[in-house]
Amino acid sequence: MADFSVEEFQRNQSIRISKEIIGQSEEHEQKMQTNAQKLWENAHKQLIALLRYLDQDYDESCEKANRPLESFSDDDLAYLIHVRLRAMQGEGSKNGKQDETIEVNRSLQELGQKYAELERINLDLLETNKELQAENNNLNLHLSALRQTQIELGSHSSGTIKLERENNATDPTRELTPSWEKTWKESKVFEKTSTVILVMGDTGMSLRPSILKLMAKRLSLSDDNYSLDEAISRLLKYEENIHPHLIEEIENTPKQGSSSGGNSPDVLRLTADGRIAYQLLTGKLPKENEYDRLLPFHSSPEHTILNIQAAEIFTEVGYQIQGQVQDIRLYDGGKFIPDITLVEPKTGEIIFVEVERDVHKDRLSRKQKWINFYEASNGNLYVFCDNLTCQRNVQEEINTSLGGLKFNSFLTNLNGLRDKKRSKKDGSIWLSRFNGK
Repeated sequence: MADFSVEEFQRNQSIRISKEIIGQSEEHEQKMQTNAQKLWENAHKQLIALLRYLDQDYDESCEKANRPLESFSDDDLAYLIHVRLRAMQGEGSKNGKQDETIEVNRSLQELGQKYAELERINLDLLETNKELQAENNNLNLHLSALRQTQIELGSHSSGTIKLERENNATDPTRELTPSWEKTWKESKVFEKTSTVILVMGDTGMSLRPSILKLMAKRLSLSDDNYSLDEAISRLLKYEENIHPHLIEEIENTPKQGSSSGGNSPDVLRLTADGRIAYQLLTGKLPKENEYDRLLPFHSSPEHTILNIQAAEIFTEVGYQIQGQVQDIRLYDGGKFIPDITLVEPKTGEIIFVEVERDVHKDRLSRKQKWINFYEASNGNLYVFCDNLTCQRNVQEEINTSLGGLKFNSFLTNLNGLRDKKRSKKDGSIWLSRFNGK
């Protein structure tokens, strides 16, 4: 019920805010169109009045012909006025009416200046209207993306309920009592080794440092307590007369130093016996391993690990993880797949985050990626990088790809956050900010 309430609150809030913004934009656009129409009508009336003053006979003939001056275009009125002014100039020179001609020319000049000013105002209004229409379009794109994340969240909730029901169903493996259960539970290391199994089964965690950290919290020990890491090492191998392999290192994961600094973490999963051990301890099926779940959606094992690390940091600082690798369809038929979708705890705002590594990438496809990100996020781009070099390169890519557009960017990097760096502006984890909206 709590998840549903949060979901409903976020959906209603996003819809309400979007409707208010769109309504304000449409109201402002209508006012500008009304003002522009009034200004044009006034200028049109002035042209008609001047032509009537210059040639009353022509005005009367037009009325009799059922084609009043009001039906003439601005260009036609201006042409007729110029014809009569040139004629009056000629007559004025012949009849000594220079003063009258000068006065008419002065009036015409003033009218021309007024007309030019109205034209300028009209152009400004048209430009403002164009900007508002673009903003309105961006809001509609963002609203569509938000609605799709809500639908995805609903589907995820349904899947969770289904999984819980499956977990509670009778499973044949639960009815089996392995020969090693008794010896394992009677061993001196049972408390710590069982905590490893519980942490991995309860959360789906796969990164060794993260598992150690949660173990320390559950056992009220310090993070650097050697016995915790030893408990993991014990489960990675067969302990004769105690237990089989209960966890394993996942193959084809990086072993060398990572681009974010330091060594890549060990990536672990429960073995088949490990899953049985979790069922013996809890009576439930373990959660799916997070690395196995995310790997098919990412470009490499390294990118998958960085996504897991980013999600852990977001959770630590208070963000709620609403989704990962959600497929969002754009109006032009393209798509945007944010690596992580967050909920800002204070405002309930939905935030899309891209996770980037410091590797060579195709420039052309990258430009389209940032344009899609801009459309889906209403110009608010959040990016989590592995190191400072990557962060700077991504900022340059965004600036180049979105040149001429108004956007805000928020970037950070794992290496800097590990060194306890925070924003000098607001103390947040976003180390680089650009406000262009």
